[in-house]
Amino acid sequence: GPDPPGGGGRKGEARQPSEVASASDFDEEELILLDLLHAPAESYLHSLATVLSRVESLSHVLAWAAYDDTAALGQPDAITQDELRIVSLPRLKLTFQALMVDNSVRLYSVDHADLFITNERSETESAMLEAIPHSLLLSNSNSECSVLVCAWPPCRPQIESVPFSTSLVLDRSDVKWAGNLEHPYYMYPVHVSRVILYTTTLASALYLLLLRFLGRSYKEVVRLVDTVGSDAALSREEDQILQFLSCEKNSPDSHPDASACRLKISLVLLDAPLQLPWDISLEMADYLFRLEHVSADCLLTPEEELTLLKRCICDVADKRCSTEAGHTPLGIALCKNRRTALRARAAAGLGRHFSVSNIAALENGGGERPPCCTVELPKRAAEGRTRWVHAWHPTVLEETPEGLEGMLEELVMRFKRERAYYLEGMMALLMFLNQKSAPSARRFSIPTGGFLTLYCLFTNSTPCRPGLVGGFFAPSCSASFASLLLSFLELDEPTLLSSILLSLARCPSLGKLLPEFVDTRVTKRRDLYSGVPTPEEPQTPLATLLRGVMAEMHAAAAEASPARTEVLRAMQRRRVNVLTKERMWGGFGGGAYGGQSGGGGGGGGYGG
Repeated sequence: GPDPPGGGGRKGEARQPSEVASASDFDEEELILLDLLHAPAESYLHSLATVLSRVESLSHVLAWAAYDDTAALGQPDAITQDELRIVSLPRLKLTFQALMVDNSVRLYSVDHADLFITNERSETESAMLEAIPHSLLLSNSNSECSVLVCAWPPCRPQIESVPFSTSLVLDRSDVKWAGNLEHPYYMYPVHVSRVILYTTTLASALYLLLLRFLGRSYKEVVRLVDTVGSDAALSREEDQILQFLSCEKNSPDSHPDASACRLKISLVLLDAPLQLPWDISLEMADYLFRLEHVSADCLLTPEEELTLLKRCICDVADKRCSTEAGHTPLGIALCKNRRTALRARAAAGLGRHFSVSNIAALENGGGERPPCCTVELPKRAAEGRTRWVHAWHPTVLEETPEGLEGMLEELVMRFKRERAYYLEGMMALLMFLNQKSAPSARRFSIPTGGFLTLYCLFTNSTPCRPGLVGGFFAPSCSASFASLLLSFLELDEPTLLSSILLSLARCPSLGKLLPEFVDTRVTKRRDLYSGVPTPEEPQTPLATLLRGVMAEMHAAAAEASPARTEVLRAMQRRRVNVLTKERMWGGFGGGAYGGQSGGGGGGGGYGG
C-alpha cells in the first residue's frame, strides 16, 4: 500500500523535515484528537489506523491534527494528511511527527532521527516480515531500513483444524511481561541484501528467535542460535522470552525440527546459570526417535550430540530419572546407545556415517572395519499395558504345516482388489468403517476381506497415494494406512492370520520382503477365495500365499542354512523391486491417470 498518511506544520502548510518541532510549537497551536477507531473506510484516517494497528491497539494511539473551526468535522474528508501533526503511542513510548517531503507527507520518528514509516517493500522484505505481523518498516533518507517490533508476548493458540498453524495473537494485557521490559519495542537494522535482520542486544535476539520458532521457520531459528549464546545470567527480560518458548499459551510443537532447535538453543546456553524451559533428556530422546525426519539444516553434529548427551539421563538408576517427568526406559536407552555409538565412532576417527566405499570394500574382503559397540535394549512393558499394535503373538512362527492345512479347509474369504487408494478413496473407506450400523456381511473382518486388504497394503502391492508434492506423487503411505485400519479388526484370538498382520504392523519394513498376493485363478469374476481347490476353480492363490508366507518366516527365523540363505535372497530381491517401483512412481504426477484415479478404492476391497 501507499505510505501512511500524515501532515504537519502550521494550518494549511505542511512542516518540512528540517523544521524540528518543539514543545512550544504544540503548546501554542490548538490541536484536535482524531477518532481512528470509527474512521470511514477508504478515508485518510482509516489508512492511518490500519498502519498503526499493527503495533498497538487503537485505544492507545493518539493522533492529533490542527484544529480548524470552519471544517465540517463530521465529513469523512474533513481531516486530510496536511492537517495531521503528531501521532503518539504512550505505551510504546513512541511519537511520530508528520512532515512534508517531495509533496508527500511522511510520519517521522521523534525518538529515532531520520527514520520514517514506509510501506514500500520488495518481495524479499515481505517474506522476511511475514512471521512478524506486529512490526513497522522504517527507512531513512539513504534508503537504509530498520524494523520496529513491539515487544508484546506472542501467543500461538492451538487450532484443531489447523494443527500446524503459525497465526499469532498478541497479549497486550500482560502487566508482568511489560514490567520486565527495558524497552517496549526492539529495533532491527535490515541487511543491505534485504533478507536478514541484525540483532543489537541479547533480548532482541531472543525475541526474534521466539518469533521465528513460533512461525515454524526452523532453518531461521538455527541461523539465529549463535546470536543468543551466553554464559552469564540472563536478565528478567531475557529470561521471560526464553521461558516463553515452551509457554502453555502456545500450542505444543512436536515437529522433529522443533526438537532439534530446542537442543541447539540448549547447547549455546549450557554454561549459563539458568533453568531451561524443557528437559534436555526428553528432547534428545524425541530427537533421536525421529532422527531420520530431521531436515539437514537442523541436524546436530556428532560433537554437539555428545556434548548434550553428557547432560542427559543415560541410566535408569540416575537420580534425575522420574516417570512423573516423562522419562521412559526407551528414551533413556536411545540416549545411552547413541552416546555409545558416537564415542565408538569418535575413537575410530569416523564421522557421522560410515562411508559406502568402506562397506563395499568390506564385502570384497578388504577395507577398514567400522567401529563396534554394545547397545542395550529397554525392558519391555507388561503385555497388559501395551497398545494393540504391540500386542504381538508368535503364532506365525509356531504354527505347523498340518495346522495350516486344517485351517485352509475351512477358510473362505470375500475380497475385491483395488489397484491403488488415493486421498478420496482413503477418506471414503474410513467413513465407511466408522459407520455404527453397518450390516454384519459388510463389516470389516478377516472373512470379509480384511486380511487380504491389509496384507496388500502392508506389502505395498496396493499403494496409497494421498496427493501430489511439487507435481509428483507423494511416497506411498500404505503401511501407515494399514496400521490405522488394523484397529477396526477384532484380533483377540491368537490365529495365524492375525499373527501375520500384527507382525507386519509391528515391523512395517517386513512388508517389502514378503511375497505379494497374486490372483492366479482361471475365473476371476467371483470375489470369493477358498483355501482348497474346487472342481470349478483348481487354483488356490490364498493357500499359496499363506503357505509361502509361513514357510519364509519360519526359514528367516531359523538358524543358518542353505534354505535360509535362499529365502533371504528372495526377500532382498522383492525389497529392491518395491523400492524401484516407488522411485518410478515419483516421476509421475499431475497427469490424466492421477486425476482419473483420484477416487480409487472407495469401496475398500472387501464385502462385495
